[in-house]
Amino acid sequence: MSIVNMKDFGVEPDQGSDATLAVFAAIEKCKELERPTLVFPKGTYHFWPEYAVERQYFIPNHDQNKNRRITFPLIGMKGLTIDGRGSEFIFHGLTLPFVLDGCQEMTVKNLTIDWERPMLSQGQVIGVANQSFDVEIPWDYPYDIVDRQLVFKGEGWQEPCKGIIEMDPLTKSPLFQSGDYLNYGNYAKLHVKEVSPGVVRFSEAGSQLPKLGSQLIFQCGERDCPGFFINNSTDTQLMAIDMHHTIGMGVIGQRSENISLQSFNVKLREGTNRLFTTSADATHFVYCRGIIDIEGCLFENQMDDPCNVHGIYMTFFKRIAEDTLLLRLNHKQQRGAEVFLPGERVRFIQKQSLMPHFETLVKSVRCLNPEFYLVTFDRKLPNSIDLHSAVENVSWAADLRIRNCIARGNRARGFLITTSGKVWIEGNTISTPGAAIKISGDANYWFESGAVQDITIRNNVFQDCNTCFPEWGSAAIDIDPEIQKPDSQGDCYHANIIIENNTFIAFHPYLVKGQSVNGVFVRNNVVKRSERYPSPKQMTFEVILKNCKNVIVDHIKYPSEPLIIVKY
Repeated sequence: MSIVNMKDFGVEPDQGSDATLAVFAAIEKCKELERPTLVFPKGTYHFWPEYAVERQYFIPNHDQNKNRRITFPLIGMKGLTIDGRGSEFIFHGLTLPFVLDGCQEMTVKNLTIDWERPMLSQGQVIGVANQSFDVEIPWDYPYDIVDRQLVFKGEGWQEPCKGIIEMDPLTKSPLFQSGDYLNYGNYAKLHVKEVSPGVVRFSEAGSQLPKLGSQLIFQCGERDCPGFFINNSTDTQLMAIDMHHTIGMGVIGQRSENISLQSFNVKLREGTNRLFTTSADATHFVYCRGIIDIEGCLFENQMDDPCNVHGIYMTFFKRIAEDTLLLRLNHKQQRGAEVFLPGERVRFIQKQSLMPHFETLVKSVRCLNPEFYLVTFDRKLPNSIDLHSAVENVSWAADLRIRNCIARGNRARGFLITTSGKVWIEGNTISTPGAAIKISGDANYWFESGAVQDITIRNNVFQDCNTCFPEWGSAAIDIDPEIQKPDSQGDCYHANIIIENNTFIAFHPYLVKGQSVNGVFVRNNVVKRSERYPSPKQMTFEVILKNCKNVIVDHIKYPSEPLIIVKY
């Protein structure tokens, strides 16, 4: 093993200057060696985008049609280990920290990631009146008011605020029953003016107002810079990493095989009053395979889900020949994704029912532009493939293992699972304002594919989930493939879901809700009533399964007061 030390490239820890060019030179040196380790002596290192490598990448579930400035461009490398030895990496501006593209057997470990000026901002509600509220914004989140709109300023960027999340300063989670009521279209109705330095007033807010003393997280910017983009790579390990912020997701993997996250923590920065971490999901994986192994991780206070694993449905646009179709990538954050390669197997489904009706192999693929692909298959296509059809790649489906992790305090849901590989979710503690586990699939909005075939949810603690019901899910475990008229379907979309030996500490009645599953086994679970949030005095806990086959619900243990109602 060869050791490459950053000191040899003129970089000392804690010197405060831009280390980007030195990192580039060190990476080039590592390319000359076999299985090198790039070492950072413990300290703080800063990185700006001015001298970073620029590449165009279409990063799934991020905003597209732009180039990215990359601090660690790890491209076509094998056997490299980057060891931060406990160092802190501070990024500035629109900087993408790590790209692993076409790599093999890579490890990044022992470091912390943060931004000098996060893309998110924060303030406290100090006054509430008729249809208006006043917010004090600390000096470290500089802003302007432009045309009665709040615009935040950072290093090389100015971005208008596009939404607000109301946070409870005591629980450090989204306020009970808040959700997205001040986000997106609702936020656009607000008018803003400065009433004194550092204090802004939001007017025309209507009757639903934030609570006096609440902390508000201001969302702005786009999903530009994930912490790690893993693309077309195999055997990647991320170990002992603390991530306090990214301008995008923490980790996004695409068409990669065998990804391991061990003690990879998306966590609040100690010593600050921040109640946010990453701008979007903590982790996200699109058309990966092999095993995604997530163990001993903390995911807290990110602005979307802890983990999402799925494929992509492309939709029929036009028939070119009896074996050739023009297919479309529909969602703007999926444009440019590499969905098929020659020789891979695909499955056609009906968009409304999600039911499969034809499989074949890809013969050739031609990307016309990031939206449209010309795809030829190895046989004549039936007439049933038409404008009501979508298609997914079934050659790429990851196994997933999530063990001994904690998820809490984030906006939205917990673990989103749509992969046909084998899935284990074991020994985790999950406390989310929406569903703790959401098993979906749809071909009409997000176009996220992957009917589950074998998932075990075992020995987990579900603590006070669905605090923002029904905003982000209807039960602690929510199985809701988006099927029109599911009661008219003879077959089921999902299969073989085992929910056993879990503890539900719940104020909310819905433990498990689901539809269109062949094989649901809910057994040996413990239910305890929580006193943390208000709930009906005579609450009944419910397991509701509709349009399912082969259902077993038994051996639910609970205190004498609550009742269990099972419907299927």
